[in-house]
Amino acid sequence: MRAWTLLILIVLVGGAVKLCAFQVEETEFAIVTRFGNPHREISRAGLGLKLPVDAVVKVDRRMHVLDPPASEVLTSDKKNILVNCFLTWSIEDPLRYVMSLPGRVAAEARLADILKSEMGAELASHPLTALVSVGDAASPTMDEILGEVTLRADGRARESFGIRVSSVRIKRLGFPPQNKQAVFRRMEAERQRIARLHRSEGEEEAEKIRARANREQAELINEANRESQEIRGAGEAEAIRILNEAHGLDPELYGFLRSLEALEKTVNDTSTLVIPSDWKLLDILKTPHLEGEAKSDKGGADR
Repeated sequence: MRAWTLLILIVLVGGAVKLCAFQVEETEFAIVTRFGNPHREISRAGLGLKLPVDAVVKVDRRMHVLDPPASEVLTSDKKNILVNCFLTWSIEDPLRYVMSLPGRVAAEARLADILKSEMGAELASHPLTALVSVGDAASPTMDEILGEVTLRADGRARESFGIRVSSVRIKRLGFPPQNKQAVFRRMEAERQRIARLHRSEGEEEAEKIRARANREQAELINEANRESQEIRGAGEAEAIRILNEAHGLDPELYGFLRSLEALEKTVNDTSTLVIPSDWKLLDILKTPHLEGEAKSDKGGADR
């Protein structure tokens, strides 16, 4: 009889423990509800107690990552871009979370809506160049933009759902498929405009270089001509001086040589001339050695 009594007591105690005790892990919060209403919150890990009429709702207290699909955003300069972003979140107020949301799926759906609206509102106040440029002191940095989005999303999530948003980041910025060709055409047109500008500047510089080279060439040619004329004039003057000196040393020889030059230019093998007998150049045609012998004989007779 005692054994049966002890067994019944053990079963009753076990049932009571099962109905009134529960375990809380390090990675979760526990909310004790009574008749569907939150009664108390347990945030410390260990063994907890409750009444048999109470129920326990456990929620994950770890950090979660929400990576929603990419969404289209219109920037302040009317550029339609595709933004792929994500956020990290955790439960800050378990009671408010349990009272406002049925579970994690609903929580992430609400967070995705908050992220989309806040990201769209923030990016709509900046031009596309501010989002893709680096080192532009006149525009806020991407970290500043994302910090503002994180602050606003965290405020809304805490107030409405007891959720803490710790960080918002962008994975990729792109263009919608229907806009890619138009963007590529604009980029190509811009590159062609820059190429034409560089080409025209190069042609202008080339013209300047050619004009400068032609001017320098003309100056060099003029200088060379001037120097050549000076050298030629100096040479001709020197030649005249030498001829004058030679003429002064032997005028008869100079006259004879000049007569030979004149005769050489006038008479050739086929020339036929009709000249008077007293033409001075005929003296050259006389036999020089006969005149010399005549002079020699005359000199001997005189002797």
